[in-house]
Amino acid sequence: MAVPDPPVDRKSWRLELNSIRAWAPFAVPAFGTILTVALILVPLITLLLFSFRLGTPWDPGPFTLRNYEAAYGDSQIYLMFARTIVFALLSTIVSVVLAVMLAYMTERTDMPFRNVAWAATLLPMAIPGLLFAMSWTYLLSPKIGLYNLWLRDLLEPFGVEFDVGPFDIYSFTGMIFVEGLRGVATNYLIVVGAFRNMDPAFEEAARMSGCSSLTAFRRIFLPLMTPIILAAGIYSFMTHLESLEIPLVIGFPSKIYVFPSYIYFTTQRLTPPQFGLSAALGVTFLIVSILLVIGYRRIQGANTRFATVTGKSFRPNRIKLGAWRWPSLVAFLAYLLITVGGPGLILIWTSMVPFYAPPGLDMLGDLSFVHYFRVLQEPKVRGAILNTLAVATIAASLTMALSVAAAWVIVRSRHRARSALDALVFVPHALPGVIIGISIMLVFIQPPLSQFGLFGTAGLVAVGLTVAYISFGSRTMVGALTQLHQDIEEAASVAGASWSQIMMRIILPLLATSFISGWIWVASQSMRNLSIPLMLSTRDSEVLSVVMWQKWGDGYPGQTAALGMMLILALAVIAVIGRFIAIRRA
Repeated sequence: MAVPDPPVDRKSWRLELNSIRAWAPFAVPAFGTILTVALILVPLITLLLFSFRLGTPWDPGPFTLRNYEAAYGDSQIYLMFARTIVFALLSTIVSVVLAVMLAYMTERTDMPFRNVAWAATLLPMAIPGLLFAMSWTYLLSPKIGLYNLWLRDLLEPFGVEFDVGPFDIYSFTGMIFVEGLRGVATNYLIVVGAFRNMDPAFEEAARMSGCSSLTAFRRIFLPLMTPIILAAGIYSFMTHLESLEIPLVIGFPSKIYVFPSYIYFTTQRLTPPQFGLSAALGVTFLIVSILLVIGYRRIQGANTRFATVTGKSFRPNRIKLGAWRWPSLVAFLAYLLITVGGPGLILIWTSMVPFYAPPGLDMLGDLSFVHYFRVLQEPKVRGAILNTLAVATIAASLTMALSVAAAWVIVRSRHRARSALDALVFVPHALPGVIIGISIMLVFIQPPLSQFGLFGTAGLVAVGLTVAYISFGSRTMVGALTQLHQDIEEAASVAGASWSQIMMRIILPLLATSFISGWIWVASQSMRNLSIPLMLSTRDSEVLSVVMWQKWGDGYPGQTAALGMMLILALAVIAVIGRFIAIRRA
């Protein structure tokens, strides 16, 4: 006799189905988030473990404390750390002060041509750090620097003579000067929005009480802007801490090491490479980076207490400069000439002369594109161009895909760990690219991941860049997703749309503009990044930035500048295309 089937508990079945549907929206983002966390944590944990081991990644030795003894038993290490902190701090002061002044001039005053000045302030971002440093060696080199030559000729009639100089770019002061100028545009973008949106009623009330414009600026404006300026300062400090290009080009010839350039030296220039020593130093820097991230997040969280834009009759106004309107424009043009005009023109000149010589009318007949044709004929350069395009495409796509997943969990979920995830994805920004490169290398050069054969490929370089730029991508997508109220998804769900339909037909199209903008930014940064490809690439996976560094070191400035100008042109084309797509979608 057949045994009848047990009765179906339809209520239990519906509850189980509803439970699956409730978790479905987070299944794909959860997978992406797990992958993101693994890409960040696994390399850092591997770095920590290897800091206690001798030997090489190919043949790791026993666990020991000898790496830490070697790292912190040398007094020169402490001097190097102190120099790194001073370098980052003074560079931050230079860049933040200039950024605040420029933002105030363009947003709070009636300086002429403000909109043009706003766009022109961002031009230095088009020059990669390696090229920016190279250009200043030709402008302020003690022997052949163009500015030094002009200054010596100018002072000679007055009896003031210099055999070299008077300025020397190959100095600690020169490193700070160039690094500070390089960071102005980024800090300007951070503070300019707050300057534009500040309610002027506070300053007007102060002036009606008898305060001068200078007093109102000092007693009212600056205190209200303190949180955003501090946030820009900490962000800038973290950026300058991990800078490699300028310390390599300017500090390396004079043996002036900061933390990233010293790590590069210990892993790439010493024989045998000191991977354990580099890992031990990197762990200390990791702790400092985490503390900086905590401080940055707390300051960002405090910004809402200083809100000045409300729903009550907000109207921006501008301070009338009177007789100082045109002198302020002249001051801005002088800044633009120093930061963009001089470096840009000297790069173009260097790329077109057969051998480097200071610009002069007598060499105009020698200008040609021979360096451009010569580098394009090299198989190594053509391979580097293909690798650069592949790396940029993979890194940008992977970064933004993981950023969408992480942002969805951070914004839409109610899990208690979402704040920890939000903090974790910001940590890589505070880490030098050389540390990220070493960490990724240690993971993929040892079992079990070594069997995938990624080490030495363009794909591994893209993975390293993804880790480096996941901070920016997640910030971009969190901001965009926050603007989309959850009612949109609920309304679509009530209308019968599945989660996949909601994502593909509503959410992703609404996020497309931010996604494309982030993709363009990550791709552009990946094409110009030097530190991570320098640590992870091999002969078959070299990118343009690495080839440029090699040609610079081999004594081919013309070819280096030619490659740099082609890279700048490619970045400009990508930026224009991205802007066009974003405008069309908007």
